[in-house]
Amino acid sequence: MKRFARLAATLALAGALSAPAAADPLDGQIGLTLNPILGGYHDSYNDMVHLPPIPVPLIEGNLRFSNFEITAYGLPPTIPIPYTDAIQGSVALRLSILNGIFRVWDPHGRFALGAGELVYNQTTSYQRADGYALTGTGGQTQYSRIVGAQYEAVARMPLHADRLEVELDYAPVLLGTQVSTYTDGSPTRYNPERGNQIETNLRITHHVGKHTDMIFGVRYVNFTAAYDVPGHPLSDRNAAVLPSFGYLWRP
Repeated sequence: MKRFARLAATLALAGALSAPAAADPLDGQIGLTLNPILGGYHDSYNDMVHLPPIPVPLIEGNLRFSNFEITAYGLPPTIPIPYTDAIQGSVALRLSILNGIFRVWDPHGRFALGAGELVYNQTTSYQRADGYALTGTGGQTQYSRIVGAQYEAVARMPLHADRLEVELDYAPVLLGTQVSTYTDGSPTRYNPERGNQIETNLRITHHVGKHTDMIFGVRYVNFTAAYDVPGHPLSDRNAAVLPSFGYLWRP
């Protein structure tokens, strides 16, 4: 966190030094996109599951003043998402995501660097418990939260009457704890996790009204987490391409 604080202070200072003399008015947008999963997979305990084409709803917003910008997107807590695991039977997954970034733009508003935080909350219920259950029967529920600093580079450029935006995000260290509970009364297990994530986002913004922009593009996410113990056995690996379509509204 000290490294993140130092970087944020450096970005703020750089932005202040490059800010134009006449400050721009405060500007902001809120939006909603649908992002269907294409070719996605989930890998855990060497058991790979191909993800269904679920249209993931992401809520986003941004607030900009001069060449500073705060931007965030999130996935609200989902309803249980069912799928089948070859080892542990029927599975129900609940997930929420929060991603917030502080950006500093160059004087022309074309390029920015950012730093922020990424948070995952996940609850997974399994029909059959893993091998740590004492009786070998009953179900299991895993809870985990994994958090870490994220860094970003962004480019924006005009494309005819539209705007093209390219983002590259990297979270090098995500830390958390996985908590496993068992319906047969086996002791609760606590497993530290360490992960990372690469995310890219390419999209076009098309102005369709006085206060409305349409968004379409594509997002790629690659998340990997391992147990933070000797040997670092795999906890989760998730990767997917997500086409994106939605709208931004300016109040």
